[in-house]
Amino acid sequence: MSAIRKVMKNFARNSELDEYLTKEIADAGYGGVDILKTPVGTRITLFVTRPGIVIGRRGVGIRSLTENIESKFKIRNPQISVLEIEVPELSPQVMCNRISHNVSRGTAFRRAALWALNSIMNAGALGAEISISGKLRSERAHHEKHRAGIVLKSGETAKRIVREATSDVLLKMGLYGIKVKISIKDAIPPEVEIKDYTPEEIETKSADKEKPSSEIEVKPKQKKPVEKKESDEKSTINEQTKSKINADMKVETGPKKSRLGKEKKTKKSDSKAKLETEDGDKNKRDNSTKIKSNKKIVRRKAKTKEKETEDEKSKK
Repeated sequence: MSAIRKVMKNFARNSELDEYLTKEIADAGYGGVDILKTPVGTRITLFVTRPGIVIGRRGVGIRSLTENIESKFKIRNPQISVLEIEVPELSPQVMCNRISHNVSRGTAFRRAALWALNSIMNAGALGAEISISGKLRSERAHHEKHRAGIVLKSGETAKRIVREATSDVLLKMGLYGIKVKISIKDAIPPEVEIKDYTPEEIETKSADKEKPSSEIEVKPKQKKPVEKKESDEKSTINEQTKSKINADMKVETGPKKSRLGKEKKTKKSDSKAKLETEDGDKNKRDNSTKIKSNKKIVRRKAKTKEKETEDEKSKK
């Protein structure tokens, strides 16, 4: 047998097992199956809304289910584990089974579809689409679609976000086909998160913010003695440095005074020298003026004598 045939055989067996489980565990809210082959055996995980019905009292139900699967589908050593679906409204297989169950009981298909649509959207889905096809109102086949929110049709995001499932119901009028598509918000993480807070949450957050502030106010009171020690050490260091600076200043001020005295003495001596020079200059000036006046007097006397001699000669 080739590898492709083996793969196709496994796919066919898995689909048959899925159909068998939908009929066998319909009351437990069957939501899908995951089959995984291991060297020990095949691990089968069932997703159910009510796992207690599948397990049964003291595990009687799950034992009978394993025996039936092993005998019918020839699976060696099947290990069945049951998991509960947390939000069944976001599981398309569960919603398909619910709609088919309601329609088989006699409820109108529109009412069942709208009820399922509202419950899906209230659960927090991004969007949903329910399509029902068959002999709905007359002998001729029709189909109806009910949509709400956003349901992507193509692209990589559609593959990741949108989940779909189908189911069939046989009624008096004929066969009904039900298809459910649910687009889930949290399948891809959003680029920007916007948080909406209720007034109660805002009050609690404000109270939480106020608490640490009070704690911060109390903490310094406990740490005050440590701060005092540090401040005392700092003050002692500052006093020592100040005393050293003052001593240096005192040492420096002594010679400064002597310098000032010397400067004053030099200034006095300079002033005295200036006065003496000024006095000497004055004396020199006075002597020069006296000599000049004496010379003038001598000249005058000589002139007068000459005049007198001349007069005497003229008289003779």
